[in-house]
Amino acid sequence: MTVLNPQGVPVEPTELVVHQTTPNAIVELLHLAVEKNLPVEMLERLQALHERVSDRAATIEFARELAAFQDECPPIVKTSTAKVMTRGGVTYSYKYAELDQIARTVRPLLARRGFSYTWDSDVRDKALHCVCILRHVNGHFEKANFSSPVESSAGMSEQQKHASALTYARRQALVQVLGLTTTEPDTDGGNPEPISQEQADDLRALIEQAGAKLTRFLKWAKIERLEDLPARDYESAVNTVRATGEARQKARKS
Repeated sequence: MTVLNPQGVPVEPTELVVHQTTPNAIVELLHLAVEKNLPVEMLERLQALHERVSDRAATIEFARELAAFQDECPPIVKTSTAKVMTRGGVTYSYKYAELDQIARTVRPLLARRGFSYTWDSDVRDKALHCVCILRHVNGHFEKANFSSPVESSAGMSEQQKHASALTYARRQALVQVLGLTTTEPDTDGGNPEPISQEQADDLRALIEQAGAKLTRFLKWAKIERLEDLPARDYESAVNTVRATGEARQKARKS
């Protein structure tokens, strides 16, 4: 069976496909193949090519629209404060952006670009595992996973612990899949606002509890005293000290 290219020259169907690799072009080729009564094998090859080309086009469009969203989306300002008490009785606090605050910021921008998101979650091994699925109207989607321990020393019921872990995991998974940036409230130019005296005292106690050396921490943070630590770096500093303490505990047990 002879197939002609746009110039009227006889070609094999596979040669014609090489020069027409857009979804619409492949659909036209499928119609042409049916009209010419081509073998089933050829139709299957054209259909497989159509699916690959369509998937690639959807992936490219998804990436382009996500990049445009990220360019439009402002940094999410951390306006809420959480206070946490460790098992050793040390209390520290950090600022974060609430899930509903993030949603109010991103949803209009996402809808404009054809995006929507959903979550799926389950509890395994004493941890809540959450998946955030970002979908585009063209059918392409991407996922981000985040796990949060359900066990907590806080005075909450089991239901409250699960709800707290779910909210935290949803927030982190959404931030990941969208590539969002969360930031401290704007401060005065090149002189970032330092942590409060209470935060400095809590951080000092946390460093002692972790068995770390204050001089090493100050060198790591590139500051002369704890009170000089920028507020925007407080959460990162607390997480680093906690990780150091946990690593030391594991080393002593092994």
